[in-house]
Amino acid sequence: MTAFSGIRVLDLSRVLAGPFCGQMLADFGADVIKVEDVGGDENRKWAPVIDGQSANFLSVNRGKRGMTLNLKSGAGQEILAGLVRKADVVIDSFLPAVAERLGVDDARLRALRPDLVHATISGYGHEGPLAGKPGYDLMLQAFSGMMAMTGERDGGPVRAGASFIDMATGLLAFSGIASALYARQAGKAGGQHIRVSLMETAIALLGYHVPAYTLGGKVPPRDGSGVWHIVPYQAFGTENGHVLAGATNDAAWQRLCAAIGATELAADPALATTTLRIENRDKVISALSAIFATRSTAAWVDALETANVPCAPVNDLAQTLAHPQVAAMKMVLEVATRGGDSLSLVGVPLNLSTTPAVPGGAPPLLGEHTDAILKDDLDLDASRIAALRKEGVI
Repeated sequence: MTAFSGIRVLDLSRVLAGPFCGQMLADFGADVIKVEDVGGDENRKWAPVIDGQSANFLSVNRGKRGMTLNLKSGAGQEILAGLVRKADVVIDSFLPAVAERLGVDDARLRALRPDLVHATISGYGHEGPLAGKPGYDLMLQAFSGMMAMTGERDGGPVRAGASFIDMATGLLAFSGIASALYARQAGKAGGQHIRVSLMETAIALLGYHVPAYTLGGKVPPRDGSGVWHIVPYQAFGTENGHVLAGATNDAAWQRLCAAIGATELAADPALATTTLRIENRDKVISALSAIFATRSTAAWVDALETANVPCAPVNDLAQTLAHPQVAAMKMVLEVATRGGDSLSLVGVPLNLSTTPAVPGGAPPLLGEHTDAILKDDLDLDASRIAALRKEGVI
């Protein structure tokens, strides 16, 4: 038994955030129908395209049934209405004006299904001067201040390597949908409109940086792999790579110095406290950099872990995915394809003891299940389906 068994979801969203939300619902048992324009989700075309399929699309669409539908047509609107009436959840990522034009605004959807849980994902939120502005992950990394605090001190702003604002927004939408379904089931509410945005997610992810500024006036600087308020806590070059090492308190500083043989640093009263090490940051980092350059990453990780010092090797993606801890937590899944092969996809980052995730099959090909959905879910016959295809509705 899965958590969302019996729940039907229409995923009208595109790119990453909404589709990731839909994939999480599918992983936990929901019947998710991915509805795309006849031309397909733009995410299908983003590089790298491997064997005709985009890694971007494959990463967030497993376990779904897929269909195409031209929402700009009258017949397409009729089909959508039929699907909405049978749905528990609708996910969309349209701008407000577009949603109203396509008939997928909350008022229209709720008229079709009053107890619908409707999740809308936007770039900048549903109110304010930027409510109608589209947004992508990188745009919000820039807008939110994250890029300004990311990069080397003497360099320019840098993008985070992963599209984490998109993915986190998808997880927030997932939690909002789960909360709304619970409230509906418990009789605390009927349908609800859930609204999340990349901007709100990004601001929330700033975390402690917000009160550090609002209460202390501190605008976070770029500090490379480190952080301005803990010294040392960053990556250091080794003989063959980099190691992340940190002293998050004064006791850890003494353990770090002992582990690397830095007796003079440990005894230096000018470096004895967190505040003093921040004030003497350049001295600390210079001294530690010279020491860490003398041994391999693995040797330093062994020494630091033995001394109970926070540390980690700075892995590349290949090293990370090959690590036995990643395998133990099943964070790389082998998903069967239609041809009997398999795809290695990202696992499920949420563990439930009684109703665990049961990841579904490979992401749908464009329009793969259109005919079956129209026939089985809406009782359309073959001649009507053929006519719809001829008219460009599907």
